[in-house]
Amino acid sequence: MDSAVIASLLVGTAVGMPLYLKFKPKIDTEEVLCRTGLRIINEEEKSLIQLKITRAGLDISPEYHYGMKVVLAAGYLAVLAVISILFSLPLIAFILLLPGAAIGWIYPNIRLDKTISARQSEVKSKLDDFATYLSTALNSMPDIGSALYEAGNATGGVYQAEIEKVIKENASGKNLSDALYDWAYRIDVAEIGTLVSAINQIYVKGAPAAEKMKEYADQIRMTKRYELMEAAGKLSIKLIFVVTFFMLIPLLMTIGYPSIVSLLSAL
Repeated sequence: MDSAVIASLLVGTAVGMPLYLKFKPKIDTEEVLCRTGLRIINEEEKSLIQLKITRAGLDISPEYHYGMKVVLAAGYLAVLAVISILFSLPLIAFILLLPGAAIGWIYPNIRLDKTISARQSEVKSKLDDFATYLSTALNSMPDIGSALYEAGNATGGVYQAEIEKVIKENASGKNLSDALYDWAYRIDVAEIGTLVSAINQIYVKGAPAAEKMKEYADQIRMTKRYELMEAAGKLSIKLIFVVTFFMLIPLLMTIGYPSIVSLLSAL
C-alpha cells in the first residue's frame, strides 16, 4: 500500500480517536450481547448452556454466552477483512487465516468447560476437609443447616458459595433435602451425591451425625490415598519407557558402537 495512504490513516486515527472517546455513545455491552445471542440460540441449546453456566458458577445468561461467540467470530472476520484490504493479502493467506473465526466461535465453550473442570477438581480436592469440618460442627451444634454453613465457611471456595446457595434456598421455602440434591446436580460430582445422601440420612432419619461424617471423611481420605498410589504406579511405568528410550538405548549405542566398528574393520 502507498505510504501516503498509510500516513493519512494514522493521522486520521490519531485525530479522530480522542474525539470518539470524548463523545462516544453509552452502550450497554451486556444488553447488546444478550440481544445478539437471542437471535440465534434455540431452546434446547439454551437449556444445555444454562446447565453448564450453573455448573461453572458463573452469573451470565445463555444469550450473553452466545452473543460473545458471535462477537468473537464476527470481530475476527472484520479485522481479517480490514487487514486484507490494507495490506493486500493474497487470497491463499486470507483462506488460511479463516479458521481463526471458528476458534473465536468455540473459545467461549472451551473456557466454560475448563471452568467447570476446575470447579469440579476443587470440589474433589476439598471434599475430605469439608466432611471433617462438618463432623466437627455437628459435634457442637445440633442444627444441620447451621453445621453446613459453618463447614462451608471453613472450607471456603466452591463449598462456601454452594452452601450459601443451599441455605438461601432453604430459607426461601425449599426443603433442605431438595436443596442439597439440587447442589449435587449442579456440581455433577459423584462424591457429592454420596455426601448428600449421608447428610439426608442425618436430616431425615436422625442417624448419628458426627460419627457418620467422621466415617465419611476417613473413607474419602482412604480413597484419595489409593488414587495417589495408583497415579504413582502409572507414573513409574511411564518413567520406565522414558529411561529406556532416552537413557538406556543411547547408552547401549555409545558402548556398542566402537565394538561394532572394530569388528567391521577386522572383517
